[in-house]
Amino acid sequence: MKRMAIAAAIFITAIFLCFAGSHTTKVLTESLAGTLDKAQQAAQANDAKSAYAFSSKACSDWQKSHQILCTFQPHSRLEAIDQTLATLPDLSRCDNLGQFESECARGKTLAENLRESELPLLQNIL
Repeated sequence: MKRMAIAAAIFITAIFLCFAGSHTTKVLTESLAGTLDKAQQAAQANDAKSAYAFSSKACSDWQKSHQILCTFQPHSRLEAIDQTLATLPDLSRCDNLGQFESECARGKTLAENLRESELPLLQNIL
């Protein structure tokens, strides 16, 4: 009977950790996607200063989020986002903000893919 109780406690703990990880990933990636969306809108308005500010904020927020996400996410997924965000502040200083906009869109897509990979969907289970 003790083994059953311990097994049930471990099962409940595992379920709680899965939901906590999924919720944390959702909150952090939505925040990142929102910041990147603001940066992209600033670039579309030809406001390089705001684009730089939002891209710098996205980078600093991501560094904080990375520390949390790396405990339960594959590092390869996080590294792709790292590389995209690392280029944004420099691209925002260029005269042509087209590439900056495309990198913002890429970063948003990577963040959304990271969020979707945590959802309990059939494609993620199989």
